[in-house]
Amino acid sequence: MTTNRFKIYFPILYYFGEFLVILFTTQIMLAYTFTKWTFVNYLFIALWFLISIGFKSHVIGRDIKKLKLIRSSLKSLFFFSGLSSIFNLLFFGLQFYLSTIIIAATIFYFLILFYRLSIDTILEKYRATGGNILKCLIIGNNSHGSELYNEILKYPELGFRSEGVFSYNNKNRPNSVPYLGSFNDISEIDLIKYDRIFFSNKLSLKSQENIIKKADKLNIKVSYIPELAFYDLKNFFISKIATVPYVDIKSFPLDNIYNLAIKRLFDIIFSFFVIIFILSWMLPIFGLIIKLTSKGPVLFFQKREGYKGQVFNCIKFRSMVVNDISDSVMADDNDIRLTKFGKFMRLSTLDEMPQFINVFFGDMSIVGPRPHPLKLNNDYRNKVTSFDKRHRFKPGITGLAQSLGYSGFISSLKDMNDRVKLDVFYFKNWSIFFDLKIILSTVFILFRGVFSRA
Repeated sequence: MTTNRFKIYFPILYYFGEFLVILFTTQIMLAYTFTKWTFVNYLFIALWFLISIGFKSHVIGRDIKKLKLIRSSLKSLFFFSGLSSIFNLLFFGLQFYLSTIIIAATIFYFLILFYRLSIDTILEKYRATGGNILKCLIIGNNSHGSELYNEILKYPELGFRSEGVFSYNNKNRPNSVPYLGSFNDISEIDLIKYDRIFFSNKLSLKSQENIIKKADKLNIKVSYIPELAFYDLKNFFISKIATVPYVDIKSFPLDNIYNLAIKRLFDIIFSFFVIIFILSWMLPIFGLIIKLTSKGPVLFFQKREGYKGQVFNCIKFRSMVVNDISDSVMADDNDIRLTKFGKFMRLSTLDEMPQFINVFFGDMSIVGPRPHPLKLNNDYRNKVTSFDKRHRFKPGITGLAQSLGYSGFISSLKDMNDRVKLDVFYFKNWSIFFDLKIILSTVFILFRGVFSRA
C-alpha cells in the first residue's frame, strides 16, 4: 500500500519541485533584466515540461547511475535551449545580450542538475532506510540466485530487499546464502506478500513455466536472471540490479509509474467533471424516478473484484426490484427482476454512471476491464487462460471489449474468453490516446443506446 501511494504522489511532487526551480530561475532573470512576466514565460515553461517528458529525462529509477542522469538531463536542456532560440527568432523576436543568455543558461542548467541529483540522492537514502522498497523472492539454487542476493545486500539504496534464496524443489541447497526452502511449499497467502519474483533461467523450462503461471495468477511482476549475467549488454529488454542483469517478462506500459500517474491524473480530472456537471443533476432526477417506480434504495452496491483481487463496493443505479439473489444469479437484459426504468438504464448503460464516484476515489479507472461480481469470477477463473491478468491494474467503467460491443450478460465460456483476450490486449498496448479512443467509442454506443430506447 505504501509503495502504491509513493507511485501516485512522487511524480506529482517531483514535477511541482521542478516547476518551482523553473519559476525561481525565471524570476531571477526577470529581476536581472528589469522585465515583466508575460505569456511568453508560460509558453517556455510548458515547452520545458513537454521536452522533459518527451526525452524521459525526468525518470529517476532504482539503478539509473548519476552519470546517466546528468547526460539525459543535459540532452533535454540543450534541446530546450535550441528550440527556445528557434521559436524566439520565428515568433517573438526578443533580444538579449550574449552575457545575459549565458548567465540565464548557466543558472537554469545548474539548478535543474542540482535538483535532480538531490532528488536522486534523497531517494537513495530513503530506500536505504527502508522506504519505497520492493520485497523480492529469489528462486535459484545456483550462482544466479546467490549473486543477486549478495548484490541486493550490497546496494540497499536501490530499494530491493530479500531474506534469502528459495530453490524450486528441495534439491541442491545453497551454502553461501540463507536458504528459505522450496518455492513449491510457499502458499499463495505468503506468496502475494512479495512485490517481485526473480528466477534463474538455469531452472528447467517446466519449472520456469510453473513460476510464471503462479506469478501471473497473483499479479506479481516476474523477471528471470539470464545466463548473460556478467555481460554489459545494452539491449532494451535487460534491466540490472547493480551488476546482475535480469529480463522483464511481459512488461506492460502501465508498469511504468509515470504512465500510471498520467492515467490516474486523467481519471481524477475526468471523473470530477462528470460528477460536477452530470451526476449532480442525474442523481436527483434518476433517484426520484427509481423511487416512484419501485421500492428500495436509489443506489445498488455490489462487491466486485478489482486491482490485484481487492474487493470493493461497485456503485450503480438500482435497476432491479430488491431481491436476495443479485449476487448469485447474473441478470440478462430480459430478467424479470428488472423494473421498466431499470431496463432502460441497463440497455443504455446509464446505470453505470455512479461508478465515476468509484473512479474519483481510486477503486476504478475510466478505462479498464469491467469488474465482475465475485461469483462470476470464481466460475471462470480456472476455465479461462490468463483470467487473473485482467486484475493486474484497476478495473474500468468501460473497456476495449465494451467499446467493441461486448457488454452485459456473459452467455458462454467463449464470450468470457474473448473479453479477457481483449482486456490483456488493452494492457499490452495502453496509451492515453488508446484510452481516449475507447471513451469516444463508448460515448457513441451510449448515445445510440439512449436514443434507440427512448
